This record gives sequence, structure tokens and C-alpha cells, in this order.
Amino acid sequence: MYYLLNERYRLCGWEKLPYAIIDRKYGRAQFVNKFILDTLEMCNGKIDFSIPIITDDQRKLVEQLVKEGVVSECEKGSELKEKQKYIFYNNRYMNTVHWSITGKCNCKCKHCYMSAPDAKYGELTHEQIMKIVNDMGNCGVLRCTLTGGEALVRSDFWDIVDGLLEREILITQIYSNGFLVNEKFLDELEKRGIHPEINMSFDGTGHHDWLRGIPGAEQAVRKAFLLCQKRGFPTGAEMCLWKDNAGSLRESINDLTQMGCRSLKVNPISDTGAWKDGNYGNALSMTEDEVFNVYYEYIDSFYQDLPNILVHLGGFFYADGGEPDFYELPAVHIYENPMRASMCVHARNTMYISAEGRAETCMGMASMSDEFQNQYPLVQEMGLRDCLVDSSYMKLIDTRVEEIIARNEKCIDCKYKSLCLGGCRASAMMFHRDDVLAVDEMTCKIYRDGWLTKIIDKISKLRPEAVCYGVEEYLKVERSDI
Repeated sequence: MYYLLNERYRLCGWEKLPYAIIDRKYGRAQFVNKFILDTLEMCNGKIDFSIPIITDDQRKLVEQLVKEGVVSECEKGSELKEKQKYIFYNNRYMNTVHWSITGKCNCKCKHCYMSAPDAKYGELTHEQIMKIVNDMGNCGVLRCTLTGGEALVRSDFWDIVDGLLEREILITQIYSNGFLVNEKFLDELEKRGIHPEINMSFDGTGHHDWLRGIPGAEQAVRKAFLLCQKRGFPTGAEMCLWKDNAGSLRESINDLTQMGCRSLKVNPISDTGAWKDGNYGNALSMTEDEVFNVYYEYIDSFYQDLPNILVHLGGFFYADGGEPDFYELPAVHIYENPMRASMCVHARNTMYISAEGRAETCMGMASMSDEFQNQYPLVQEMGLRDCLVDSSYMKLIDTRVEEIIARNEKCIDCKYKSLCLGGCRASAMMFHRDDVLAVDEMTCKIYRDGWLTKIIDKISKLRPEAVCYGVEEYLKVERSDI
């Protein structure tokens, strides 16, 4: 009997993770052991699995792989496609690149991290940006999300898209303010056979124009959401919270649901970039307690409305109104060996490349000082492979939780440290400027002020059947005297 790896899959490996099956449809890597990979390499249409040299364990594995749809029986001599054969990448694994392909924008947002209206960070040349595209393919990057500034203002936007697709890099999301999301744009995506999520900012019903600095911005983004809904493109949204729009949270979420939006992430505006330059913070920024109270009160509305949308209230609450019997507490992390976990699981799997080409852990770092950002490499100069082998960037994302805990006296004896893992690095730096290993005061406050217990108690009354992964572990720690 002969077997062939199904076309949806290919084999590869990276430094420290040498054996992987790639699901090409979703851009996902499943890491396996050498035995499994060796057996998969034998599923090439040339090896007869009935001969004595094939072990019973190998036959049993192949039977299981057939059931899972990874391999299929085939005729002798069937050919495995060249792009499916094993390849080893001489760098560390990075699943996704979240990429600001430009620092330019057609809006004048009052809170922009990178002061995009003034194009503070500009954009890389066509040659530089296509070199990074090529590097991504050569380093085994599987997925890419495109943002800005406003990603759609780049004149070579479709060259970038085509370059990524030619290298089998899945484009999962395109971030936009919505002004340029039109029929022609969606036509071009469909021509290429892709339907990425179009993620658009929506900063509150009746408040969006003010923050975006352009009259008609809310009307334009609503039109874009409805167009995507009509054309079958998935959409997501991000909402920035300040004093004036905080009261519109419920209405905004219900409006987004009606427009077909499938997810919303909400975060307070940080006093950085254009927000700081415009001196809006003193009058309009919210304290942590004000933000948490808005989130906490909205939970009542969520379980009353059950909007068919995934709502993420930054670091506080996470649930889908379409599946109301499950929710998450984003501040709670469960690991077998928490102190050895990466300081940020997201950053360990997703690299952010800034508009100037800087390799950083996340977009939040774009709000830090130039002095801080300049510690990290420019991808167009160093090359992506070297960034993923031996660089200040690689050293940072390889930092373990135990180093953060040991660094901060406030954390050392804290009973929550094995659950909070030091919190979010970008959030920490908002309070301790440019100190990437500092205490995350927002997450600390969520734990120490009892917000998690309040959330759990509230939901137990509003939706008694709702369950949350990690609740038992949290309550055990909460009730301890450590």
C-alpha cells in the first residue's frame, strides 16, 4: 500500500523546532517528533507500507493520519509536489508578521501612536519592502497581517500582497480606517482568491469623527462594514476608549453586530504620540478604575443583549455573545511551568515590523521613545533571518517570566505571579517609561483590587451555566493565605 501527503500539507522545521507539519490552508504549524516526521516523509507515493521493513507503529500512525485527512492512499509512483517536501529554515520559528507597511495615513487621528498624519516614520522604499517579503518566505513565516498608518495608501500595496501570496504566506488580516475599502478593493482580493478579515477602527457611535479628525469618517467606515458584510468578507474592529465615548460602548457594540462585525477589541487611549502632543490626556484620558468600571458595567449589557460578536475588553473580559456559556479572563494564564513561559506568548509567535522597518514585540512599542525603539534592529538592514537568530529582538522575546518576577520587588512575593506572569509588556511600559521588564500596573490592579472575583461573581448570577478556563486555579490562589 502506498500513501501520499495530502496537498494541503507540507513538512518543514526551524532551529529548536525541527519537525513540523504545516497546514497550508490556515498557515498553522503542528510540531511533532522525529518518528512522525520520518513516517510522513515516507508518504511520498514510492514506499510500499506492506513490506516487512515498515514497523507496526508506522502502519498504525499512517492509519491514524488517513483518518485525520493528512495522508491518503495512492497509486504506486504518485508524485509528492516539490513545495511539500521537507525544508529546514536556519532561524527561529515565527508564525506571523504584523507589518506596518507605511507610516502614512489619510486620517488625522488625535491619538495616533506613530503620529501618522505627519508621517513621522514614513515608509520603506519598494525595494526594501520587497526584500522583507522575500526574507519572510525564506524564513518560513506562515502568516502576515498588514497595517499602517493606513496600509491601503501604499502605491505598491498589490505588489506586496502578490509577493506574499507567491511565497505561500497567508494574509489573515488587513487593517484600515475604511475610507479606501470599496468594491474595487474587494474585487482585487477576490481575484487573488483570498478573503482576509478587514479590521477597521470604530471609536464609538457618534464619536468616531472627532477622534479620527476627518468629517464623515464614521459614515465611511459604516459603509465599509456593510459592504464587506454584503460581499462575504469577515470584519473585525478596534475601539479606543476615552471619557467622551465611554458611555457609547453598548450602543457601539450592538451597531457593529448589526453591520456583521465578528470581533471587537477595546482599549483605553494611551497618553502617547499625537494624544500626548495635543495635550488631550488631562481632560479626556480615563483612570484605570474608570476604565474597569465601564468594562464591569458593560458585562450586564453583554449578557442581556448577547450580541453575536466576540468582545475583548482589553485584559479584563473576553466572550462571544454567540457562545455565551464560555468566557475568558485574559489576565489569567495557566501553564505547567509558568516561570519558564515566554514573557509574552503573542510576541513569541508574532513579530511586529514598524513603518521604519524596526523588529519589535508588538505595535504598542511604536508609542515608546525613539531611544527605546532604536535598541532593536532594522529588518531591511540586518535581514529577517539574522533578526530571528541572534539579535536584541530575539533576546527580548526569549526572555522568561522568571526574569520579570525577579526584577520587580512588587512581584517576588505576590501570590498571583504564577497566573499573571508579569502582565503585558507594552502596558507595563505605559507606567514605567521604556522599561520593558517593569510591573504591568493595569494587570496588577485587576488582581490586587479583586476585579477578577467581581467578574466571576457577576457572571455566576447573570449566566450561571457559563464556564471559564482557569477560574478554579484563580480561586484556589485567591483563597490561599500565601
